[in-house]
Amino acid sequence: MPPSSPHSGMARTAVVFARLIVAGKDQGVRPFIVPLNDASGAMCRGVTCTLFPARPGAKAIDHALTSFRHVPLPAEALLGHLHGSSKDERKDFMRAIHRVTVGTLCISTSNAIVLRVSGCIAGRYSAKRRVGAPESVPILSFSTQYGPIARILAHATVFDKYAIEAMQLFIENGGKPDMQNVIAGAFKATVCDYTQKALSELVDRCGWQGLYTHNQISEVWLAEKGNSIAEGDFVVLCIRLASEILLGRYAPPKPRDPHCLLARHESGLWDEARQIWASLRGGHRGKEFNARILPLSLPLVRATGKRMAYEAAKDAMVHGNDHGLSMTPQALALYESTCMMEDQSWYVENGIMSRRALLNRDVDAMNAMLPLLEGMINDPAVDAFVNAPMVDQDRLAAFFSSLPSFEGPETECFQAKAKI
Repeated sequence: MPPSSPHSGMARTAVVFARLIVAGKDQGVRPFIVPLNDASGAMCRGVTCTLFPARPGAKAIDHALTSFRHVPLPAEALLGHLHGSSKDERKDFMRAIHRVTVGTLCISTSNAIVLRVSGCIAGRYSAKRRVGAPESVPILSFSTQYGPIARILAHATVFDKYAIEAMQLFIENGGKPDMQNVIAGAFKATVCDYTQKALSELVDRCGWQGLYTHNQISEVWLAEKGNSIAEGDFVVLCIRLASEILLGRYAPPKPRDPHCLLARHESGLWDEARQIWASLRGGHRGKEFNARILPLSLPLVRATGKRMAYEAAKDAMVHGNDHGLSMTPQALALYESTCMMEDQSWYVENGIMSRRALLNRDVDAMNAMLPLLEGMINDPAVDAFVNAPMVDQDRLAAFFSSLPSFEGPETECFQAKAKI
């Protein structure tokens, strides 16, 4: 998918990973600097580019398929030493692509602002769209409308704090690539998985208006689908992380409060997975591991990410380092309750809370959030990012007046009345 076509009007150069063989001896997969095309638009010798069609919903660069055949390179094109730094090719390769982990974290941080903007768009539309007669009411007054919007805005605020803390943890663990993989992987899995489900629901809650790209939500939803795959498909990342953690090779950061509800949920899921694995045959590459553990990978890693997000938001609120979006107790409580409602059976099965108690707790959290909802929806800091016509009647009317229009001839009856 990397862009390599000459359409940009500028010379392009790539880092290409290829197997290095010196005097018949395999030196492993190594990185090389390879020119792809020049500013005139000519592809370099041996390089072929096949341009992909545009992706729906994304204003993306020119993704392409690039292939190489007998490309001549000077010796200095090799990045690194001629001979590997160790006898472990895998470690050498992972060290060479360590920036991918940086990208895994960085590219996922956009989810917080995407959720915030999309929640505001849906909220402003829902406040203006009215139903009922003779006394009409805004559709935002219905729990099926304000509920998803409030939860999404609460998550946007929590994820904003989580992003800041994840970046700090990533930097602090600069010499520990395994820990960086855990931090980046857990963050991406948690925010990307939630974002995809949340934006899909917002599109539905805006009816036919939500389907169109000019109202932004469906567009960013599809764009973020690309981000969930770029720099590592988050499900594949979870398979690797969960396997490594169960094998004892990795360990996520420990909970600051092991007794908090999300930490207990996290611990319970990992303990259950370890018990399942202990009963399996064939090791971590066997059929039973594939059938029973791999489907648990995403829920396991997300449980860790949800807990870490909660801790980051709580610390930002308690310790006064609340930069960016304002973290409130109401938003934090609604975030926590939403996470719990996603796995009600675990809390019931472990005797922590009944289904009725979970529901009552969630309704209370939502009701406490509602007085803040109007201010969050109409936050002026978001205005610069909102251009959806459906949020404002005048803007919507101007948008429709700009569309191509086709009109039939006047009826005879109308023409007769006009003459009279």
